[in-house]
Amino acid sequence: MKVSKWIKFLGANDSLYTLLLMAIAGIVIWIFYKIKFIFDPIMVILSDLLPPLILGIVLYYLLNPLVDRLGKYLTRKWTVTVIYCVILGILALLGVEIVLMVQNQMEDFLRQFPKMISEFQKKSEIFISNLPFSREISQSIDSINISGSKINNYIEQYLQQGINSFSSFFSTISTILITVFTGPIIAFFLLKDKEKFLKYVKSLMPPVFRDDFQEIGKIADQQIGGYLKGQIVASLILGIIYFPTFLLIGLNYSGVVALAAGIFSIIPYIGSFIAFLPGIIIAFQMSTWMVVKFVIVWFVVQFLHGQFIVPRVMGDNLQLHPVTVLLVLLVMGDLLGIVGVIFGIPFYCLLKVMVIYLFRRFKRRYNRFFGESGHYEETDFSKDKYLKK
Repeated sequence: MKVSKWIKFLGANDSLYTLLLMAIAGIVIWIFYKIKFIFDPIMVILSDLLPPLILGIVLYYLLNPLVDRLGKYLTRKWTVTVIYCVILGILALLGVEIVLMVQNQMEDFLRQFPKMISEFQKKSEIFISNLPFSREISQSIDSINISGSKINNYIEQYLQQGINSFSSFFSTISTILITVFTGPIIAFFLLKDKEKFLKYVKSLMPPVFRDDFQEIGKIADQQIGGYLKGQIVASLILGIIYFPTFLLIGLNYSGVVALAAGIFSIIPYIGSFIAFLPGIIIAFQMSTWMVVKFVIVWFVVQFLHGQFIVPRVMGDNLQLHPVTVLLVLLVMGDLLGIVGVIFGIPFYCLLKVMVIYLFRRFKRRYNRFFGESGHYEETDFSKDKYLKK
């Protein structure tokens, strides 16, 4: 019996073989669904390993360019050791005072924040009452009914969702301590034994897939590493710029607002708006002139940061449309909370690499069996081909 091209395309010998293969795949999926409780301990283990592993990978991407540059003069082991010693020295000299100052401001800010929200709402109502269509605007605000307690409850619930996605076995404090302690250790060995680790992982792959695996690794390293390193460095620079400028204009809780701007700016687009809200509320409690100064300083720094710092730090190789970024943040935020919002883009970049790789393999196979009807273009998969504009 003559075998059709479609059957060959599926890798089968006849239609019955294909149907049996599909049936077996369905049965396997059904069985795994029924015994999914068996994998609960594995998920607990993974949830405990993820936080330090993610921190270690982030530190690896932040420090690896410096290690590569200094590695010309010292071995990687000694280069990483020297960098760690310098970082610990800087934290010991400057970090303690900054942490104590921000901690005191943060404690006072959290105590005063519900009162600030209440006063802000009252002043907003007075201001809105003098505007056209004041009744309609007031009705819209009443329907929202923001209050300090509701905002605090929402923030607490959202942060708790993100924490629970990481670990439900250990307490939050123990998870943070373990992450802070073990994350830098993981990064140390990744930096020190980079080539050995890559060589070992490559040796585990079947020889026929090693070239593709190497290309996938290069692209994932460029995409994920470029995003993590660029976004964190750009956010750190933004926080450092905001701190003296807020002090200069006399804004209360300048350290807290600058810290919030630096941390939340890790989240593209949405983060800057989230950090803007507490700043404008604090400025509103001081005076109208402080609101004007704060808004001017905020948007001038944002503009300069976006025009001169972000392009140099981030580059243009991510190839992500702003709408795509917003959709990814919405979906990952709903699935994993704050963790998904922060790391959603790297997850999406890795998924995108794998999907494009599999689709190009599909196109090659299609051209092999149905090429006479027309060929797919761009079937080659490499770092240069993938990043081609």
